[in-house]
Amino acid sequence: MPSKFKCEFRSWENIYTLSRIVARKIRESNWEPDAIIGITRGGWVPARNLCDFLGVKDLFGVKIEHWGVTATPDGEAKLKWPLNVDLSGKKVLVVDDIIDTGESMLIAIEHIKTLNPKEIRTAALFYIKGSKFIPDYFAEEIEWKWIIFPWNVTEDLINLISNFLKEREIVEISEVIDGLKDWYDIELTEQQLKEVLEEMRIRKIIKVDGNKITKL
Repeated sequence: MPSKFKCEFRSWENIYTLSRIVARKIRESNWEPDAIIGITRGGWVPARNLCDFLGVKDLFGVKIEHWGVTATPDGEAKLKWPLNVDLSGKKVLVVDDIIDTGESMLIAIEHIKTLNPKEIRTAALFYIKGSKFIPDYFAEEIEWKWIIFPWNVTEDLINLISNFLKEREIVEISEVIDGLKDWYDIELTEQQLKEVLEEMRIRKIIKVDGNKITKL
């Protein structure tokens, strides 16, 4: 994980709004999917939203692994859990939360082609400028930053805090709050931070003694 980079929180309400924007663009293109496939884990919520907005009953998931620790690619993208379903004659929409390198979507498409769909189109909430893959539908085009999705807040914050603590044995809570702001442009209240630290304590990542944090 790089030491410092910009992060941005997105709320459940914002994700719902972006999903609706994608759905509207699909409607305006006069194309109707018969089935929607979410690239899990990130594409699952947007895919379910699009099922609701577009009236699609058939929802499937395909597991592609690429990002490991927050903002760190876990080697090459690879298909972990393939889909075992006959899509013959189906118009299929493949959905992810964000298109960054585009590798996850490309691998998903190649796998789905083996299931004999009539047509494949792609959608994402975010498209990062410069990606080698451009989805057919997306809500926002953004410069690279690490989006902290509402379904990934605890996981991301644990990884970011762990990265900040890497070269430090003992710190105070106030130092972590300042570090998150300086390193990642993240502003947390002391109470919000304490909730994450408690989860880190439960997972045996740190020890908390009053306002002092010790890395285990």
